Amino acid sequence: PSKHQNHKNQPDPSLSLSPSPSVPVSVPSGAGPQPKAVSGRIIAAIWWMFSLVLLVCYFSSFSLMLRSDHRHMSISSFEDLANQNLIDYGTVQSGSTMLFFKNSNNPVFRRIYQHMERKKSFVSSMSEGVRRAKEGNFAFIGEAVSLDLAVARFCNLTRSPEVVSMRAYSVAAPLGYPLVKNLTIAILQLSETGELSHLRDKWWSSSCVGADEARSSNALKPDDLRVLFLLLGLGLGVGLLLALLELLTRARSRAKAGKKSCCVVLRSELTRRFGRGAEDPEPENLDKNKA
Repeated sequence: PSKHQNHKNQPDPSLSLSPSPSVPVSVPSGAGPQPKAVSGRIIAAIWWMFSLVLLVCYFSSFSLMLRSDHRHMSISSFEDLANQNLIDYGTVQSGSTMLFFKNSNNPVFRRIYQHMERKKSFVSSMSEGVRRAKEGNFAFIGEAVSLDLAVARFCNLTRSPEVVSMRAYSVAAPLGYPLVKNLTIAILQLSETGELSHLRDKWWSSSCVGADEARSSNALKPDDLRVLFLLLGLGLGVGLLLALLELLTRARSRAKAGKKSCCVVLRSELTRRFGRGAEDPEPENLDKNKA
């Protein structure tokens, strides 16, 4: 057979029979016209750097805030505490809180007691439980009033909002003690005048020094961006100063070439740039068109 026939018998190369697939090539075409003057490039660079750093600060602060909220609000009830195994928890050995969980018929409370019994996570005193909670990775279960006082004193602690089995405190005295009546009347008077509420707010809410700073969120504040805005202002100021110098240099050279006053040329340049620029073409362009 001839070469022509051999060429016809061979299959034509196509995309489906080609051993290597075609790869499209994309070439960036740019985001638009770029500034040519040095001042314009400085202003554009400063602005894009400011925007980039601001976005990075915002997203990092947002991520920290989400992680902080998740860390503090991940356990908000006894059921959440019983369903996790990352944080250990316990209560005072042989205390009223332990007996409450031990004798409770609630399945969640029974699971909590069984966990504490299995892990031997009981503490000997209230102070030890608070200390272990401050060290981290431990949740102390106790009476709400005592926990509120500990949270008020130690700003790095927080209390779960769930409270069960609310009980009131009483003053115990021997039977027939003569001061029991006077104590009862005094407590009622303090309660009616609001003195007890004032004392609770004083010692349970306001005794934590620096609570606002310790519990403040990780949100981005304007004070944190003062340096960034200062650099932006300095960069824009330098860019505007260079732009003014370039404009004065150009006006001076054009005035020298056209034998005109520098102020007249500068005024016309400003009018062309910021005023009716499209209506008044440059004299150089007019001369070129005439030529």
